[in-house]
Amino acid sequence: MSLHLVLVPGFGGFDALGTLRYYEGVTRVLEETPLVLHYFPNLPTASVRTRAEQMLAFLDERWRRKEIRSGDEIHLVGHSTGGLDLRQLLWRYRELEESKDLRRADSALEVLSHIRSVQFLSTPQRGTNLVRRMNQPLVRSLLIRPLLRTFFESARALRERGTSVSGRLLRRVLRRGKRVESDNWIDALLDTLEGCYSREGAYSSALARASYFELLRWLLHMASDSSALSDLSPVHLGDAPLSPAHVDDPESERRFLVEHGIRYASIVTVARPRSEHWFDLFNQLYALTAESPVARLGPPRAVQKLLDPRTTQMLSLSDNDGLVNTVSQVWPDAASCYLVDADHADVIGHYQEESAGDTHGALKRYDLLNSASGFDAATFHEVWTRIASFAQGRSYAGSGRASRRSSAAPG
Repeated sequence: MSLHLVLVPGFGGFDALGTLRYYEGVTRVLEETPLVLHYFPNLPTASVRTRAEQMLAFLDERWRRKEIRSGDEIHLVGHSTGGLDLRQLLWRYRELEESKDLRRADSALEVLSHIRSVQFLSTPQRGTNLVRRMNQPLVRSLLIRPLLRTFFESARALRERGTSVSGRLLRRVLRRGKRVESDNWIDALLDTLEGCYSREGAYSSALARASYFELLRWLLHMASDSSALSDLSPVHLGDAPLSPAHVDDPESERRFLVEHGIRYASIVTVARPRSEHWFDLFNQLYALTAESPVARLGPPRAVQKLLDPRTTQMLSLSDNDGLVNTVSQVWPDAASCYLVDADHADVIGHYQEESAGDTHGALKRYDLLNSASGFDAATFHEVWTRIASFAQGRSYAGSGRASRRSSAAPG
């Protein structure tokens, strides 16, 4: 029997883009576990419905190719919007159970019978205030889409070498200005641009060319379809289809999970700004997410800390991880949720920049948001060890350092 752990990326998601891997360092943490890892190559900003349909096909293909066999278990992990994709996927399975199209349902329901757990990381279960504040029709039609289209057309016109040169030129310009350490996300962008062209041999050139075309594909997807923005708004917009963020019936969804023997848990994240850098990216995102949140995001909740099960923290509407209000991440109830001090990118491995000597191949780790969460390598290792333990049938509190400190940890 094999245990398959499928990791689903969130908004703007990808497996690897240039030097940036979405889930960075997870393979190294889990390489000693019996889990077989699958990194789902999501559609970046398509609707949750579209992304869930792609995931349904992805799992079905793994089953048809016998990568997943009878007797195996499937365990799903979704970060950010990827968690909404998982809920939508489960909705889709429920629809197929009730469907009369047995040709389509048989294969899909065979896969469903092998799903044994689902875990949510930093998921905007009821949307996020950041999207509510930024998701205006004029902003999307006059700024976001034209800007992304411009990036795509520019990269296509410049081709591989020109895109790489533009990255080097931008780096020189920025080096002349004053930059703070929170500009690590800029380094990720420039590294990706520069990596689109190489003259260091046939293999390196082929990899650079593949990175270039992957960048084009990613930009074109986002410029063509930004439906996920509507799905992430806590307030349903116009005639857009309902997403899981707009449906508040956790008991019905929980009942479906229980009936199918699927265990569930959520890791929720909260961070704080760096007081000395009020104008950096994280502080601006944190302030937008915290300002005037709507009540529908969720009531104040007391949530148990993952790494100190004796401690709970009361969460307010304005608490967030830089992108998602923390109370919105609490689902289906506080009892199945665990709090980690981390920003939105920390938990997927982007918590500290790697020096050149620490990188593994072309891919590297960036501190994309650079909050004051205090998240570090030891915490990252502990969080993912807990995620792996849960997939293997053990509780979060039943593994790792924190549980050994406390005999009162819940099972």
